[in-house]
Parts: sequence; structure tokens; C-alpha cells
Amino acid sequence: MTPSLLNLENVHTYIGLYHILQGVSFRAERNRITLLLGRNGAGKSTTLRTIMGLWPASRGRISFGATDVFGRPTSDISRLGIAYVPENMASFRTSA
Repeated sequence: MTPSLLNLENVHTYIGLYHILQGVSFRAERNRITLLLGRNGAGKSTTLRTIMGLWPASRGRISFGATDVFGRPTSDISRLGIAYVPENMASFRTSA
């Protein structure tokens, strides 16, 4: 069986004292569109930042294809081809 493109299993993330992600699990299959939807404050950005290693998961499993990325540095994760672009434009230089 071919592994999913991206797989999260029972992922938990704390930011300070706050338990933001509480057992998040989902699969993004190859050649399929996967959406992460939710209201403000539901944990969408935290999930994406956790996948990228920007905010470390305290437990669970995150894999990209057959590669386990849980606990890896963000630089290693990005070299695998995973990227996160936040919704605000502060990441991009604009001419004035």
C-alpha cells in the first residue's frame, strides 16, 4: 500500500500553557485535493505550523510520504517539499 502524501495521527501541540491541537488526525492522499476548514481559532494555522515544525508537536505522528517528520527541524521539513505561506503579506516585500 502506498503511503498518504501527508499523514497526521493524534497530534497534540501546546503554545505556552495552552493545549491548542488536541488529537488532530487526517490524511492528505496523493492526487486529491484536501482542505483544512474551520472557524477562527479552530487551529488551522497551528496545524500548518506544527506540520512545518515551526511549533513543535508534543506527541503524535506526522509523516510526509514514507518519511517521518515529527520533531525534525523546519529546514529539513522544507527540503522535503513542504511549505507554509501565511495569509498576511508580511512575508513578501512590496514596493512602495
